[in-house]
Amino acid sequence: MDSKRKQAGRTALPFAVAVALAVAAQAGQGCGDNRLPPRDLPRADDQRPLPRWYPERAWSEQGGESQVYIEGKIVFDTSKAVIRPGSEKTLETLLQFLKEHPEVTRLRIEGHTDAQSSEERNQELSARRALAVADWLVDREVENLRLIAVGFGESRPLGPNEIAAGRSENRRVEFHVAEVNGRPFQGQDPYAGGLALEVLSLEERKLRAAQAAPKAPPPRKAFVATGDEIKPVPVKPPVETGGPEGEPLKPSAPAKEAPAKGGAPPAGGG
Repeated sequence: MDSKRKQAGRTALPFAVAVALAVAAQAGQGCGDNRLPPRDLPRADDQRPLPRWYPERAWSEQGGESQVYIEGKIVFDTSKAVIRPGSEKTLETLLQFLKEHPEVTRLRIEGHTDAQSSEERNQELSARRALAVADWLVDREVENLRLIAVGFGESRPLGPNEIAAGRSENRRVEFHVAEVNGRPFQGQDPYAGGLALEVLSLEERKLRAAQAAPKAPPPRKAFVATGDEIKPVPVKPPVETGGPEGEPLKPSAPAKEAPAKGGAPPAGGG
């Protein structure tokens, strides 16, 4: 009998503790719950996709893809082909890629713009921006014949041009392998149909810049004051005029000598 009472007491004690904890929890709810409400994580389809140039991805010929993905972005002054500060990291990574992949004998640098201007203007601007990147590489001892600079303007957008975020995505520079060991990569057109500009060597660019520079006029001689100085002035002798309409007089012919009267005829007659 005593063992049954002890067993019942042991069973009732945990139950009483559980009831007391439940009552305390209900009483505490009246004072406020300090726990944070659960937060729903964003769905995958609601997240904004990352740009195509991010993250950096290693390139290999076996991968079969021409584009070279490099982290970051090259930015330019508005409506100009001037590279802005802050693009150095991306450019340095591109330079390192060319050094590490000598089998890439030609790299195509593509310029792309948004649709804010005319198609002709955008294509010309995108080509000049691609050329600016190529010149940056040539200045750092990359052979100019290894680079192709082409512009596609607004023809290949990544985002909608109706919103600012889309236009920012469309303003970009891409890098594509055009040739491997002297042969077109995957048999494709190295220029891919873009507007190509000639990539010159550093020496050729300096020479053309010197030829295009306006020539300075010859220096003017400095003025030197002579002070009071008397210089002889040549004077021509006057010419006598007495003929018609002021013509100078012609010297008259010498008069013939008349024969003397009653005298002998002049000598030599006969």
